[in-house]
Amino acid sequence: MPVSLKCTIVVPTIREHSIKEFLAVWKKALISAHLIVIEDNPTPTFDLRAYPQVTHYSWNDIDRDLGANNWIIPRRTDCIRSYGFWKAYQDHPDMVITLDDDCHPVDDGTHFIETHWEALTHSGTSEAWQQTGEGIPTRGIPYFQRHREWPCMLNHGLWDHVPDFDAPTQLVQSRVPQTFIPVNQTIPVGRYFPMCGMNVAFRPELIPAMYFLLMGKGYQYDRFGDIWSGVLVKKICDHLGYAIKSGDPIVVHQRASNVWANLRKEAPGLEVNEEFWSAVDRLCLTGRTVIECYQEIAESLTLEGQYWSALREAMLLWSGLFTKAEIHENLASPPRIKGNSLPASQSALV
Repeated sequence: MPVSLKCTIVVPTIREHSIKEFLAVWKKALISAHLIVIEDNPTPTFDLRAYPQVTHYSWNDIDRDLGANNWIIPRRTDCIRSYGFWKAYQDHPDMVITLDDDCHPVDDGTHFIETHWEALTHSGTSEAWQQTGEGIPTRGIPYFQRHREWPCMLNHGLWDHVPDFDAPTQLVQSRVPQTFIPVNQTIPVGRYFPMCGMNVAFRPELIPAMYFLLMGKGYQYDRFGDIWSGVLVKKICDHLGYAIKSGDPIVVHQRASNVWANLRKEAPGLEVNEEFWSAVDRLCLTGRTVIECYQEIAESLTLEGQYWSALREAMLLWSGLFTKAEIHENLASPPRIKGNSLPASQSALV
């Protein structure tokens, strides 16, 4: 980890044994980082004071900080980590990483933070030209400059051991096992990707859009908070001219969740998942900042029903936590990108 790098790591948990094992196995790799642990309980039920780099929050802190708007942080779901993102924003870090409490490092994780940072500080590259046939390129295809290079705003790390499958795939895997093979890539412009919240690094400029949606207790949908958040983030990054990468660094995902519980949680959202990305994709954004784009999506999303009305309100309340005065004080300089300068027109991200 570079000496001058300021990194904040957000981990949601409800299991004392899992978070203490997590802190033990990551001790060497995360020693210079600030860890924000969000316990998904009304008050803390275990003691983390032995870990000086850890700040431990629970529902009480959410209720105190957000008051009447505390409902925008859902409970009994990993999406409670959104509160941790807001607290991380107040840290003024160079990079935020979120991990699940059952994700362990490969070996001792020495280069974990450094690998995420390297991804964020180098441009994402993807194909910008498509041939109209196979074989020899036809007239007009550039000889050398055929790629698009954009500053990277989010790096989606992947996993070994237990892949991030949905319940139907878990069931199929029990009969017809197949192998998940991680790939290092820049997600192409105009395409979406299944963003899993268990290993993600991003620049603090993106936090106003890194809201994991209303899920779990009190809501009809669950286990899509990170996926749908990823759709919104990708839409915004494509519009503003920022890349999203996926691949390294890998973590070891230790725990396979109960397939039948997952199936019950996921079932209501499986059909809506077919519609959600299309509804977002149809939107034509005009905003010039992350907050403007996020609010534009919240106000324009056409899905109907009580859940979507509540979600639109929650998204607007979430983005309202980041006032322009605070943001410009926090982000006095644009992201530091190696090998590709940030265009002046894109220096005001939020």
